[in-house]
Amino acid sequence: MAWLFRNWALKLGAVALATVLYTGLVFSGSFSDTTFPGVSVTAIAQPEGTYLLTQQLGTVDIKYRSATDPPVSVTTDSFAVTIDLATYDMSQAPQVQSLEVTVRPLSDGIEVLSFTPTAVSVALDRLDQAQVRVAIDSGVVPNGLEIGTPQLSAQRVTASGPRSLLDRVDRALATVRIDPSGIDCCGQVDLVPVDIDGRRVESVELDPSTVRVQIDVSTVETSRTVPIRPLVTGAPAAGFEVGTVTAEPSVVTLRGSPEVLAAIGEILTEPISLAGSNATLRATGTLVLPDGARLADPGASEPTIVIQIREAVGTRTLVLGLVCSGAPSGSACLPRVGQVAATVGGTVSDLDALDPADLTASLDVSGLGPGDHLVQPTVALPNGVTLVTLSPISVTVTIVPPATPAP
Repeated sequence: MAWLFRNWALKLGAVALATVLYTGLVFSGSFSDTTFPGVSVTAIAQPEGTYLLTQQLGTVDIKYRSATDPPVSVTTDSFAVTIDLATYDMSQAPQVQSLEVTVRPLSDGIEVLSFTPTAVSVALDRLDQAQVRVAIDSGVVPNGLEIGTPQLSAQRVTASGPRSLLDRVDRALATVRIDPSGIDCCGQVDLVPVDIDGRRVESVELDPSTVRVQIDVSTVETSRTVPIRPLVTGAPAAGFEVGTVTAEPSVVTLRGSPEVLAAIGEILTEPISLAGSNATLRATGTLVLPDGARLADPGASEPTIVIQIREAVGTRTLVLGLVCSGAPSGSACLPRVGQVAATVGGTVSDLDALDPADLTASLDVSGLGPGDHLVQPTVALPNGVTLVTLSPISVTVTIVPPATPAP
């Protein structure tokens, strides 16, 4: 150990000089501290037979020190940013675990000072296999066609992938579409792993990945249920109008080719004349069937058509004078306006029978003291006539007390 302390003063001075020179070099601007953002994290040492569920490991921001004039430019390739998957605890798979990030420079003259984040969350799972059934989705069969039982080249296939995702796979789905031309379907069809709700399960592979599907397609006569619309002609008697028009039954089922039935939205009856009617009509409706269509039940009875004929209703606006009622004895009741416009409704015959001279708008001022008051007029109307609107709705009334006798 003697050599260690030999010329100790000289050695101590050399260390001090080196420290001063390094400090001067740093503060003279020969080195600079910089932050490089967004360097991708790479996973290494993945255990055999596992699957990395966390596909996006994120990025880190690296603070580093380098010479002010480095020999090469600093890029993302200047750093190795990794996580060691061998440190993942497989006994807890596929739970999310936090693994430390390691950053080291790959270029000379670069010193890593710090980086964030220092750890990332990842999840690993074991790879496995399972047998799943093959199912067919033929979509909506075009009108006029029917399909037979699908024939498949394989009833079950092997699904491979992470164990946690395999548990979600319900079936291998082959999606086909039936051509409206009626050509037999379908040939070789791709298979997709889906869950019980029909959503695709990613990261799972199927073997085989396709299946041969054969579906016999044939053209058939179809049926369609459409509403019955009575055809009404003519007009009711004066002062009357048509109310509801109903058919019993209200619909009819037809049979025919898809092309014919697709163009039928409703079935009309032969014309039914009102002929100045003033009462509800009941008639048997004769259906008018388009060419190429027939009744699904030839023995079905023809519909009964009920046409409601009712008195026409309308409205009238009457100008009515205002009168006060219930004013205190000796007091005067003075409305600010002398008339109101009353809109009344009812049948035309009831409205024609009205005489505005027999109607008044009353202002009930019972219990009101002297001064101004806002009072809502009331109108007494005969049976069958209703008040629709009143303008103005309220009227200002002044109650003037009797004059005080002179002493």
